[in-house]
Amino acid sequence: MRKILNFVGTGGAFSTKYINNCAYYYLKDDTILLFDAGETVFHEILKRNIINENIKRVDIVITHFHSDHVGSLGSLVFYLRYKKISEVNIIFPIKVIPYMLLNIYGIDERLFNVKKPCEIHDYYIKEYEQLHGDLDKDGNIISMPSYGYHVINNNDNFFYSGDTCIISDIILKKFKNKEIKIMYHEVTTDGYKTHMQLDDLTRLIDVKDRNRVICMHMGDNVDVSKIKSLGFGSVR
Repeated sequence: MRKILNFVGTGGAFSTKYINNCAYYYLKDDTILLFDAGETVFHEILKRNIINENIKRVDIVITHFHSDHVGSLGSLVFYLRYKKISEVNIIFPIKVIPYMLLNIYGIDERLFNVKKPCEIHDYYIKEYEQLHGDLDKDGNIISMPSYGYHVINNNDNFFYSGDTCIISDIILKKFKNKEIKIMYHEVTTDGYKTHMQLDDLTRLIDVKDRNRVICMHMGDNVDVSKIKSLGFGSVR
């Protein structure tokens, strides 16, 4: 199965071997779609020259506001101004949150737009709310706004999960019916219950469909050979 997305990093929040999980996709020659911008991502984007001289527009899709997903957002917006990128869109369903964060960073809102997915019209992007957050002292999940995104552009059709411990029934049904062709999904084996465990992913996805699931956002100790032996793809 062809991997649609390119990855800047594949690691979880506490990874020391890998850059924070972040992917990009060229919608057109002059337009790039970037998923998240974690704290270890910015210098890697520069090193790879991902925002090259052809780019006129950057759409930054945010899954949630943990720092391993947005820690580089301020520096990235400043850099895009420096590169004279004519259009910078931050895509998130709750518009006030990106504005609040970037205001704290001292970034004038004239340097970027915040758009809901429904306000993007030249390609299809739809958000799906997911269960993610942190754990309280009793081990219960403290939820936060967190989203996965279904994207369709020309012949490319994929779902990007962000961080979550679940796959919703709606997404599972669309995936099984091939309304979603490829699913990029986080996976872990550490037992931390705000993230998708490999055993749960294996239980949810039929063997015949696992080659359409590409695992990402993995800790340093995740056994990639086991993931592949179960029939899943991997960004590593």
